[in-house]
Amino acid sequence: MSTNSKKGLTLPVFLEFVELKTKVASVFPMTIGILWAFYRYQTFNWLNTLLFVLAVLSFDMCTTAINNSMDFHKAKDEVYRQESNVIGRFALDFKQMIGIVLGLLVFSSLVSLILVWQTSWLLLPMGALCFLIGIFYTFGPIPLSRMPLGEVFSGVTMGLGIFFLAVFIQAPDSLLLARLDGQWLSLQVDWIKVLEILFMSLPLVTLIANIMLANNTCDLEEDIRNHRYTLVYYIGKKHALQLYFTLASLPWLLWLIYCLTGFLPIWALLGLLGIISAYKSLKRFLKKQVKGETFIEAVKSFVLFAAIYVLFLVVAIIFWSWK
Repeated sequence: MSTNSKKGLTLPVFLEFVELKTKVASVFPMTIGILWAFYRYQTFNWLNTLLFVLAVLSFDMCTTAINNSMDFHKAKDEVYRQESNVIGRFALDFKQMIGIVLGLLVFSSLVSLILVWQTSWLLLPMGALCFLIGIFYTFGPIPLSRMPLGEVFSGVTMGLGIFFLAVFIQAPDSLLLARLDGQWLSLQVDWIKVLEILFMSLPLVTLIANIMLANNTCDLEEDIRNHRYTLVYYIGKKHALQLYFTLASLPWLLWLIYCLTGFLPIWALLGLLGIISAYKSLKRFLKKQVKGETFIEAVKSFVLFAAIYVLFLVVAIIFWSWK
């Protein structure tokens, strides 16, 4: 038995197991959605927001824990299993890790049900869909992450799904309204707001998809050894890098459009100064795709843009409140 196994599960190891440091991919869309709802529609519900934050973070940790557990369980490469995967590296009890997964899933489910009760039953099918995508992203005979759909599901679910729900829970009836009259069920949708939310979430969708694309590009050889056939396997590294360039560039074009069309104040054009840092990061990744060295550039690009998004929304809200 290894020394690590004798120490048991410590807090630092648990945080690595759930990869807390990667939760920026859910925290930023959630924060931006909340700020967008306040800035654009002047709506904010603190209790719903608190419940939503707890549900999203706990479920995000749950899906990461499932991912690490399934990667350990299904690994064909013994070197990866014992030296790269967190369970093998710290000689963790696999059954205990499954218990943590179930605990996080139960907690996030209970909080989500309370949020449904607080808001609208329409949140139930939308939330359930996100739950199913999150779970089957890494679980099951053929997880979504092991297919050429990982980038699509991660980008849409986290970039759009979390953003949309963060806006929805502030004032559900102003976005979607369902009425039951006898045997008739009618659904009213403020389609303009829905399209706005889709439009404003697109940069987050592309940049989160790019994180997955960068990860799969760096891990191509290891993924093949472990029978994971991702998008990069099918389109090749050359086309994967071309796609990465496109997805990394689109958010800055969208930012320009937001400012010129009035979705953001014209002075938010100052945010385009971030292109300089983003371009340098892009060049570093396109030059070398090594997990331990340049994968972080995809995360940096996302954090940079998202931080600018948050900053300018906060400043815009402050200016609006002073009027």
